[in-house]
Amino acid sequence: MKLKFINNQNLLLTVTLIIFTVLLMGNSSSKNTDDFFDPADDSLSYVSLATSISENSSFIRQEFIGENAVETVRTPGYPFFIAIFSFGSLKNIIFIQNILHVISAFLLFKLIENSLKFKYSYIVFLLYLFNPLLITLSQLLLTETISIFLINLLIYSLFKKRLIFTSVFIVGILPIIRPAYLILLIGIILFNKLFFKNISRSKRVIIIVLMLLPTSVWTFRNYSLTNQVVFSSITGMNLLEETASGVMSIKEDIQNGESFSNIVNIEYEEKRKWSQILRNEVNLGDLSRVISQAPGQNPHLVASEYQSYAIRIILQNPLETFLLISRAFIYNSLEPGDQIYNSVLKLQNNNFLNYSVTILNLLFVTSAIAFFVKEIKNKNFSNNKLVFYLLLLAPLLLLATPSGRFGIPLLSTLIYSGAEYFRTSKN
Repeated sequence: MKLKFINNQNLLLTVTLIIFTVLLMGNSSSKNTDDFFDPADDSLSYVSLATSISENSSFIRQEFIGENAVETVRTPGYPFFIAIFSFGSLKNIIFIQNILHVISAFLLFKLIENSLKFKYSYIVFLLYLFNPLLITLSQLLLTETISIFLINLLIYSLFKKRLIFTSVFIVGILPIIRPAYLILLIGIILFNKLFFKNISRSKRVIIIVLMLLPTSVWTFRNYSLTNQVVFSSITGMNLLEETASGVMSIKEDIQNGESFSNIVNIEYEEKRKWSQILRNEVNLGDLSRVISQAPGQNPHLVASEYQSYAIRIILQNPLETFLLISRAFIYNSLEPGDQIYNSVLKLQNNNFLNYSVTILNLLFVTSAIAFFVKEIKNKNFSNNKLVFYLLLLAPLLLLATPSGRFGIPLLSTLIYSGAEYFRTSKN
């Protein structure tokens, strides 16, 4: 019997959201605080900075309080979020992130509801809501969940409702939460006429100034403390530790006559070896050759040299760089993120789940690419959804160790673009 969605559709959606929220928050409340720290220990630095903000009114990691240290690796958005909203317990941050994940799923549904029949929109909504990686990230002290929420809200504001102020605000603060989104900020400014149409030149100038304001303030803060124009030192450090070391790993495998599968399969130890070799080759004098995971007191002192040397390595090896970028695209788009959700959700023998998530990711990527190709065939070369996707994707293409965790912010853009493909195909 066919369901009559009176507003039985809204009722079904509401009940689903409520039940899922109760279950997710109930699961989070049963965990210990230590369970909220990610396996790679990125959470430690965010919590350390948040503690310094709350207890010392300073943006310095706890271990460097009282020393001549400047924090330029982490940007202030997430540590301030923790400091302001933890209310004495990190579990409160997790509860907020649980809610943000649910809202993100709801926003995705609103994005695609007019492109697909309700039953298909609802199925996609459920797949997103119950995505094991998204659930896992909402239970970890990492920037991903708040970033994904803001990206979903940005897509909704930018493409669905044309809410200019909301869009400008989100684009401006995203890099302050996660430095990789600096590319998104720069791209939207460069292509502002694609994203903000039918507005006067004076308003366009105001929009650009407002978007630049948060990053400008943070860059000025860094300059006043370091005498260097630096937004985040992690960019230069990762370019050496991730990109250049990955390029050299691929080059070594090619020179050794390895099979293609071995060439593109960059092992962690292989990348780590080349990271150390390249760091030692950088001319730093007596400075300690720190890494992004343990950046020391003044990472800005090495980051620029790391970056310059890494760029030389990349430019000297175009074939290896191309292979690295191609590999990163595939991994960031398809990898289910099982390494992290297996650990956090304590899952075992879950090959079926891993394959299912991978197949769904492939479906979402394929449908989005079909939409982009269709737009290009229609000579719509400046499609703003394609440009938006490429801006999100660009910083991920330089990773030697790409994963589902880094690629998951792309998911909502892919789903929305795929839904647009099916909508336009009906016309």
